[in-house]
Amino acid sequence: MIESFRLLAKKLGDPELTASFQRKCGVKHLTDFNDGNSVNGNNVASASAGVGNNTHLDSPVPFNQVNGKIKSSEHGINGVLTPIASNHSNGYLKERKQINHNGYLKNGTNGVKLDEGEYKSSCNGDVGRMLNGNGFIQKNGVKSLKDHSIDNVIIHWLFLFGASLGNELFYILFFSFSLWNLDSVVIRRTIIVWGVIMYVGQAAKDIIMWPRPKSPPVIPLEKRYELEYGMPSTHAMVGVGIPFSVFIFMYGRYEFNLVLSLFIAITWCLLVSFSRLYLGMHSVLDVIAGVSLAAFLMLITVPFVDSIDRFILSSKISIPVVMSTCILLSWIYPSMKRWSTTRGDTILILGVFSGIYSGLWMTGQLSNVNPTPEALPLTLALPTLSGVGIALIRQILGSIFIFLALTAIKKIILYTLSWILGYDPKDPVTKQQFSIELPYRYLPYFIGGIVATYVMPLIFQQIHLEREGFYSEIFSYSS
Repeated sequence: MIESFRLLAKKLGDPELTASFQRKCGVKHLTDFNDGNSVNGNNVASASAGVGNNTHLDSPVPFNQVNGKIKSSEHGINGVLTPIASNHSNGYLKERKQINHNGYLKNGTNGVKLDEGEYKSSCNGDVGRMLNGNGFIQKNGVKSLKDHSIDNVIIHWLFLFGASLGNELFYILFFSFSLWNLDSVVIRRTIIVWGVIMYVGQAAKDIIMWPRPKSPPVIPLEKRYELEYGMPSTHAMVGVGIPFSVFIFMYGRYEFNLVLSLFIAITWCLLVSFSRLYLGMHSVLDVIAGVSLAAFLMLITVPFVDSIDRFILSSKISIPVVMSTCILLSWIYPSMKRWSTTRGDTILILGVFSGIYSGLWMTGQLSNVNPTPEALPLTLALPTLSGVGIALIRQILGSIFIFLALTAIKKIILYTLSWILGYDPKDPVTKQQFSIELPYRYLPYFIGGIVATYVMPLIFQQIHLEREGFYSEIFSYSS
């Protein structure tokens, strides 16, 4: 039994399984990784024959787009040119002196320099993975080799959208829109589940330390998360946590079509999960583990959400408790052997959670309003055109305030702490120092949460754009 489980886990964790899914969806390698001197199966040496006469190069070797010409190399071995794009205005390649065993320029230890000092490993001289979305590295008008193709644009954009459902921008827009225009009761409870799921999932990555799928054969299409570990997939976890939490917390509060809502939740989950395979960021095992862990955490968290929600909104000491707990969780986050964005993203999540609830608590304790009692269950109805217009105005106005607040506070914190602690605020490594990272990632989103749930509702009220029911949803739980 144990051996069968081990073999199954090994099969599900095989990067070839992820690569196979990518190929079926139209993501394919252009580089033949079995031959250090070939691209698309064509030998570079044969393609470069006659280049010494300044003929146009009809091969994968990059060239200047002005005249498309290349100068012959004295250092090529067996006629192989160094596939490094020229920065010269005349489009000619400069002679190279440091060549590795197969005629390729050796740049760095064992890699190929792509752009702006960034390297990708290349054990046999092959051109490594490209960094941008379409497979090109471009600088000063020069394009280098493209190592993959996207054959199905519709699937590509569909899965990019699915992946965006687990990113920072989505959290900001989704949570703020739901609070201002939909239902704060449902969304704030969802945020509790989201916070628990994401903290456990992110910490698990840095404890388990399983790498992302090997490339090749997998083609990673999402640069930002490459430094993070892969097990479990936190995108898959949030793909379970958010839609199913909304479904659960709407049940009993609203009258709605259960089958349709469940279908939407499942579709959301599948879209996010499969996007991780399509983008080459996770193995099938990572995704299954993420979905399973999220379901387990929801099972033990959801029964306590109502009690947690009531305590935070009604207790006089709840906000100090919430803030100190979130800061403590940030402090005890598992130490990382190598820096990645995981810890910073986790601190951000804790900042959003504590900030939103702090703003809601302030609204319940400090606002002088007489809300109308809620009459449950509520009925879902299609919005009117005027309702849609008002919702868009709220969202645009509120988003501007939040982004301005985030930008200003980040700058103030970064430059102030860098000055106090003796760091260079312009050095990217500065933000990786925990003494900078904790306040830099926590405080802006904590304050942004307060702006979203306390300041903006007051502004909406003053300009007569308030949502009917917002204060009722808070006062019914804060008293």
